[in-house]
Amino acid sequence: MNRLTETCQKLMSASSKWASGKQEAPGEARDLRRRLIELNHTRYFENIPLYRKIALEQGFGRSASVDAIRQHLMLDAGIFKSYEQGWLDAGDYESMTGWLSEIFSRRINTDPSGIDSIDGWIERLGQDDIHVVYSSGTSGTFSFVPRNRQNWQTARTANIACLAPGILDRLPDGFAGRLFRSAFESKSPREMVEMLGKRGLPGYDAAFLGFRQGRMGNQALMEELSPLFGRAYFLYEIPVSGSGLRALRRGAGTSEERLMAARLRREVVERKTENYIRLIDSIEASTRQGRKILIFGAPFQFNELLEVMREQNRFVPLNRGSLALVGGGWKSFTGEAVSRQSLVETLAGKLGLESERIMEGYSMTEINLLMLRCRHGRFHIPPMIEPVLVDAGLNPIKGEEGEGAFGFMDPLALDYPGFIVSGDRVEMVNGECECGLTGPAVTRIGRIPGSEAKGCGGIMGSVGV
Repeated sequence: MNRLTETCQKLMSASSKWASGKQEAPGEARDLRRRLIELNHTRYFENIPLYRKIALEQGFGRSASVDAIRQHLMLDAGIFKSYEQGWLDAGDYESMTGWLSEIFSRRINTDPSGIDSIDGWIERLGQDDIHVVYSSGTSGTFSFVPRNRQNWQTARTANIACLAPGILDRLPDGFAGRLFRSAFESKSPREMVEMLGKRGLPGYDAAFLGFRQGRMGNQALMEELSPLFGRAYFLYEIPVSGSGLRALRRGAGTSEERLMAARLRREVVERKTENYIRLIDSIEASTRQGRKILIFGAPFQFNELLEVMREQNRFVPLNRGSLALVGGGWKSFTGEAVSRQSLVETLAGKLGLESERIMEGYSMTEINLLMLRCRHGRFHIPPMIEPVLVDAGLNPIKGEEGEGAFGFMDPLALDYPGFIVSGDRVEMVNGECECGLTGPAVTRIGRIPGSEAKGCGGIMGSVGV
């Protein structure tokens, strides 16, 4: 772990330099990343039962090269939902805990007695320093990804190190903004996080198009980001319930699940307009006080916000320097597509957001970093991640350009197998971009035929279906 931690810190620093356009030796980050991937293989082999079983079946022991891992040890993202659905139906959290131990870096001895919901299970695991996040598809089958709490914080630090330069580049050019950027850029990744924790983004409030608490995709990110702002407003003031969401998709099995599902439906369907109006009130209040706003949510939620503004005739011209961060997929579970161009034009025309301050992120529950889309349409993959394109025959495609299933080797996945093939089909390019960043980047994202719709936008939209 000492070698892993030390190498990880060096890789975060190299990735931060890359994101700032100041990377001096492109090979440095690659060498650090590959060293971490090989160290992770050894850690997985020694500590994660499922991975060890698969590695032995493929003829590998404690050591394996990056190329060998790419060719033989990439795992389907389905491992995170490989439990029996009947266990959740029956509230059998002892079996769920045993299953989670098979994909986690240590045996989990959490006492499951008295747990009667997904949320209670996740909370109990948290008492043992196990931070679990989840996602779902149209079937309501949840993927659970476990992390040690300390490693969750390491991933948060890495995200800030890679994302901050792109966000700071979009801040206004006033004295306060220049001073903050100058101070921030001189910090190490850990110091960046400490500085943001103490100061936050100067002059910014945030409006999050989601729930106040939750362990689901965007929701988890909103909870992590909220302390960085002077004030944080949420569309829904209640926590999102995992058991309630599952009950809405698969049906409630207990009276408690029926209550959870009813509460969610009431908040998101019956009181939806009321909640949007309350959020608009908060945005207006901050704007009148001269504050800038970051609005963060899924594309269909931005559309809903704009629709309520239209109905209420309450478009709010935001103060210069305000930001929008869009993430979670451009389709809801209903299959309704949201036009990127139309959304950007409306946000610019009705709210006064400059187009360069409308950001889009790409990520997934199984990966530890968010990739920002640059002005030239590329989701740049930070040097923290080793991308792997996979063809229809599940064979890795040589190089880092072309089309295929999006796979990745994530060195920050210290507690679960981080060599994953996702259900996303992407187009990838490599080389220098006009924005100044270099390396592999995703230019187009879709789902592999036969894969269910998945993502934060989908599961949030499913509440109203």
